[in-house]
Amino acid sequence: MGKMVLSSRGWRPTCAAVLIAGMLASAGCRIFRDDAGFFVDPRDDYVEAKVGEPLKVPAGIESSVGDTWPIPDIAEQPTAKTYADEVPRPRLLAGASTDEIKIQKLGAKSWIVLADAPEQIWPLARQLMEDSRVGVAREDPPAGVLETEWFTVDPSATDLLREAVGTGLSQQEQPAEGSWLDRVRLRIERGIRVGSSEVHVVHYRTRSESEEAIDTSPVPEVEGELITQIADYLAQGVASSSVSMVGREIASERKARIVEDESGAPTLVLHIGFDRAWATVDGALERAKLEVTEADRDTATFRAVVRAEAKPGFFARIFARRGGGGTAVTLRLQERDDGVVVEVRGAGGQPVAREVAEQVLLTLREYAA
Repeated sequence: MGKMVLSSRGWRPTCAAVLIAGMLASAGCRIFRDDAGFFVDPRDDYVEAKVGEPLKVPAGIESSVGDTWPIPDIAEQPTAKTYADEVPRPRLLAGASTDEIKIQKLGAKSWIVLADAPEQIWPLARQLMEDSRVGVAREDPPAGVLETEWFTVDPSATDLLREAVGTGLSQQEQPAEGSWLDRVRLRIERGIRVGSSEVHVVHYRTRSESEEAIDTSPVPEVEGELITQIADYLAQGVASSSVSMVGREIASERKARIVEDESGAPTLVLHIGFDRAWATVDGALERAKLEVTEADRDTATFRAVVRAEAKPGFFARIFARRGGGGTAVTLRLQERDDGVVVEVRGAGGQPVAREVAEQVLLTLREYAA
């Protein structure tokens, strides 16, 4: 060991002490924290932990021994082959996206599309009925249904539901005379985009509350006015809304899933009718700014050119290895009993690279409505 010698100017270290001090400085604090140092740190021991043999109970003895912390099975992910070396960002439980609330129309039918999850929309819909001072006759979270009691429309009413019904009725060319009762039903469903929601509105009218005398959406103007005003209400409240644990019970199936077909190629399954599926793919291609060269409804196909610059940063990783050029793809829609399947093929019908097909399908789902 080196010694400390006292000089006229104070303590002076010897060469051995200086050498030891340098070694400690270069090692840093690891000598005190590492398993090979003075203090053993067990926090990372789980990395090398091995699964032991299950506990064996002697025969003839009853026991309720079980695994307190079982490791759940990992579900097969169709995009795992593409994202083998990179982990996608976690999906938020709910997030305010007030700029993505819109009314979607297909023929004579309209509904509200929101970028927020059903568990965030449910408490807003419940609050809407309370603010309108109408009782709730039916509340079914698993079905996503909220239905009001029967109520009368007063011309001087200022609450949202009565005012919307009254405004819609006033647009009739020949208003119905007599005493009427009205009811509104909201059905909240999961949307096509991950984490999104749809709100469907139905208006009922009756004179006697008898089930035989109830008309469903008898006045189109009323339903249209209800959808417009309810969308405005949700747009104002979604930024400050909370997540409802009851709303999380909404068990409607996702309208869009990416799954593998029999050959292992990725496909997009849309659990909606063909008319809406065609309009959904058409709108998604337009919003994603993909170059569509042909749309043939008779053969249910779209032909498009996917370029890296079509969406900066999204396809750049794919086409960086292809010289930055585009790839011609054909999207084919096939109607089945459970919905519509969207396939991605090459220009001549031949298979395309798996990563190209997955990115195209993910883009369609992201820009769908």
